[in-house]
Amino acid sequence: MQNGTNSDEHFPRELTSQERVLLNSILPENKPGYKKYREKINRLMVIGHGRFGAANLILGNADQQPDIDSPSAPIFASGTFTCPEGEIDIAVHEVRYEQIEIDISPVGNLNPGNQSIIPGNLVKINSWSYSDWIPGEKAPLDNSEIREISLIPDKYLLAIAPAHKKIWLYEYEAGVNHLIPVTNLYNYLMIVKNIRDIKIVGNQSLFFKDLDACSDNEIISAFILYNNYFKKFNLNLPGKNGEKTTGNSNLKYPAENKSLYRKKFFQKFYKRGKN
Repeated sequence: MQNGTNSDEHFPRELTSQERVLLNSILPENKPGYKKYREKINRLMVIGHGRFGAANLILGNADQQPDIDSPSAPIFASGTFTCPEGEIDIAVHEVRYEQIEIDISPVGNLNPGNQSIIPGNLVKINSWSYSDWIPGEKAPLDNSEIREISLIPDKYLLAIAPAHKKIWLYEYEAGVNHLIPVTNLYNYLMIVKNIRDIKIVGNQSLFFKDLDACSDNEIISAFILYNNYFKKFNLNLPGKNGEKTTGNSNLKYPAENKSLYRKKFFQKFYKRGKN
């Protein structure tokens, strides 16, 4: 199967068997949250290409047109599938407007002249994905170190992989690893640490380089500020006298009003939308 630009390709169409194998490789069926996403994908059709070429597809209802005007939704799952012919990078985005953007991108020998090719007889040698990770394990693929920070015991745990330069939030009930945008979290960490030096604020790679200089409570506080703005996860738990806490008796939600002017500064500086 060639997954390149093809004038004969018609939409809507069903996902091919190869595409389903690749998507399922990063959506493990033994985790409820990913299994639910598989089922959602199985109800949708390929309705067209996205903005980034033939490897970028949009899934939706058969009567929909692909939304190519909105920015891409955050990535829900990602990983790599290795077959005898080479490697294929895969990413599945979060649902937006009842549509799901997916990327199936062969690399190296499978992408001659930007004509991405998915082998017809798809044989797996190996595959890895952030979706497979569970607390206590090393990082996928390279077995590098992970820093684990309990956010809410038995509910949410932050995992930081310095070698990968990745952060994700593990959700115990669903088994899902939610990838967290590093830049946004780093911005709020600068607020928590009261750092305004643009050379530091503008260099997110320092987060992983100087990770030991950040306490668990500073990282948790930064994540709470991030979540208060983007409202992605339900972290609210009742504390003493109705105060909001994370389940950590030594940590309360940061007072956003005291850092509001700094939040506006970062938003203006980076000019980023929600993520």
